[in-house]
Amino acid sequence: MGRQKKHNQEIEENERIPVISGDIKRSIVAITLFVLAVLFILGFLSEAKIVDAGILGKFLNSAASWIFGVGKYVSPFVLIVAGIILLFRKETLFYVSKLLGVFTAFIGLLGLIHILSYDVDKLLQAAQDGTGGGFLGYIFAFIFLKLAGKIGGSVILIALLLIGIIVAFNFSIVKLIDKFIHKKSDENSEKENEEYIADEREEEPIPESKEEKEKKTEFVEEINNESEEEMRMKKILKKAAAWMPSGKNKKIISDQNIDWELPPIDLLDNTIEKAQGGDVDKNAKIIQDTLRNFGIEVELGEIKTGPTVTQYSFRPAVGVKLSRITALSNDLALRLAARQVRIEAPIPGRSLVGVEVPNKKTALIRLPELLQALEFENRKSNLLLALGKDVSGNYIFSDLKKMPHLLIAGSTGSGKSVCINTIILSLLYQNSPQDLKLILIDPKRVELTPYNGIPHLLSDVIVENGKVINALKWSIGQMEQRYKLMQDAGAKDIMSFNEKAAKGGTLNRINNETGEIVEEKIEKIPYIVIIIDELADLMASHGKEVEGAVIRLAQMARAVGIHLILSTQKPIVTVITSLIKSNIPTRIAFRVPALMDSRTILDASGAEKLLGNGDMLFSAAESVDLRRIQGVFISEEEVKRVVKFIKNQKFEKIEDNIDNEINIEEHKELGNNNGEVNTVYDRDKIDFSSIPENDGMEDQRYEEAKGIVLQAKKASSSLLQRRMKIGYSRAARLIDILEERGIIGPADGAKPREILLGNENQTSYESSMEDQIVRDKWQM
Repeated sequence: MGRQKKHNQEIEENERIPVISGDIKRSIVAITLFVLAVLFILGFLSEAKIVDAGILGKFLNSAASWIFGVGKYVSPFVLIVAGIILLFRKETLFYVSKLLGVFTAFIGLLGLIHILSYDVDKLLQAAQDGTGGGFLGYIFAFIFLKLAGKIGGSVILIALLLIGIIVAFNFSIVKLIDKFIHKKSDENSEKENEEYIADEREEEPIPESKEEKEKKTEFVEEINNESEEEMRMKKILKKAAAWMPSGKNKKIISDQNIDWELPPIDLLDNTIEKAQGGDVDKNAKIIQDTLRNFGIEVELGEIKTGPTVTQYSFRPAVGVKLSRITALSNDLALRLAARQVRIEAPIPGRSLVGVEVPNKKTALIRLPELLQALEFENRKSNLLLALGKDVSGNYIFSDLKKMPHLLIAGSTGSGKSVCINTIILSLLYQNSPQDLKLILIDPKRVELTPYNGIPHLLSDVIVENGKVINALKWSIGQMEQRYKLMQDAGAKDIMSFNEKAAKGGTLNRINNETGEIVEEKIEKIPYIVIIIDELADLMASHGKEVEGAVIRLAQMARAVGIHLILSTQKPIVTVITSLIKSNIPTRIAFRVPALMDSRTILDASGAEKLLGNGDMLFSAAESVDLRRIQGVFISEEEVKRVVKFIKNQKFEKIEDNIDNEINIEEHKELGNNNGEVNTVYDRDKIDFSSIPENDGMEDQRYEEAKGIVLQAKKASSSLLQRRMKIGYSRAARLIDILEERGIIGPADGAKPREILLGNENQTSYESSMEDQIVRDKWQM
């Protein structure tokens, strides 16, 4: 007891001693280096009798000549660069690597000067005279001269010089070469542009009026600014005129549909902030001392400052149980005066324990920062989601195709809705309406309704719970139809199906009326993403139906390109059931109020220790560990600007043979030889309110369908599609209802269905005589 008390007294006394922070130490060293650089320069000027530098200046000049030789004139520059490096707020590894690079380059330069300037027998004398590379240059020149000779030694010293520059200034030879190649390519492209414009002049003479000359000049400037790909496209199409006004933004063309312009990044706010972790050296010492007080010895590892937290990594002594460390999170929060301290034990893939302490100042992550990252530019998927940054400052992306569904949970105000907006904008920045369709469900009526009107939506944002059931049932029907379509095409998933479509593949279908086998061209089908902003409200009102539909889609819809994103602020077992969890392995957890909630969503603790405002834990399907991420912040104004840009575009009508599988109320008919119907739609929406909520509910247009069948004296889905202008699913359901009610007979292979009921809606005749003739014929 006495020893422990004495030990605690010593700690308290040590804490009363003022501790100089790391920032102050580096600032002192940096100022010292700047002063030395100035004194060196004054010594040089004193030698030239320009100024009087006094005894100190003359001494430093003499010492610099003896150590660096003629390299003394470079030494002030080296000292200044070293001082500037120390002023950055970075981790220790940054300073060590940068300073090591600067001095390596300087040593390589001194050795190279010495080995090239003098013969072997005069190297030492030159150093004594203060010429060449001085004694420092002599040492390295002599070593490499003995090892590899004059030529080999010179090559090694040149390599040292280049390596030092690369490390110190983060300089890449590959990037330089790539930049040089691109510059040459741009020059060649410029020449091609000039030749192309000249060709166009020959084909279409340019009028000589002043106004048209100005337009021609603007066109030339625009052509010179265009990329090679756009120029090649214009050459192929031969649509460029001799004059054209330049546009405001550079046009970004979707890979799949050249008529669609993706939103420009300048619609989003682009500010880069830097987090401040406080006095990291002091915090590291407090953590070590606190753990030592509890009998746990640890060795400090690296310190990483992320956007929200700073992670201090420690290597515990042999024999220390990790459970002893994780139990001390509250004690560490007390000693550090922090809101929450989360302990990651161990850090995945490393023999270290991570202590995550909130930063003094957090950094806001903006979407343009991720959209301009190399990972996003070189993406292989058009469903890549930009999530944010981890504690190391790395950009975090995840592919929805691989997830293949996503579950998001967190308390009110923790960042769920902002995360959903980020996900939606990520998708809109990659896909045209031809490539992606969205079903947005928002029972709260305020979060997703700003997206109403964009052509990516299959329906206006759904805010009524009754329509949600219809939308999920329609999605299941769409899934089944797509599976049949892929079976006919011999494709195992949507990617292989769309590849066949791109290659002009065909499939065989049986005409329901004639029984003939007809060959149809395969058309590309879009991905469908269903986003539900509040699952708890739906489970409360339609629990079994919603759960059943979600589970069915989660189990089977991945292969046909239908993906679910579910969000809830109540991560309880009655909302996130075991079946839903087992079918949606990818999850995001924001701050939750209790440990039980964290275990419900993640099957692990940690979410109760988060800080809110976009601080999240991400559990990927392909990984067993949790990643702490600071999510991207998207403002309401940014969403409005992107939506306005998309809505202002003229989305051209797209022919799509899958419209027979979706229930679009208004479309134009395109007749073909086999009696089937293709449709053309332009911003049309699915009316989910017209789809029965259960199988027993009568369709609102049943009487109309009955009249058409009785009047035509034949019944088929394609007949109802043509006459009523509805989709295949609804037409087939009406045929089933007519069969159940005894209006028509059952299907018999390729034979037409039998009409069992007389026509109650016979055509009336204006002439009574004509009517009587018909009646007589019927009686005979």
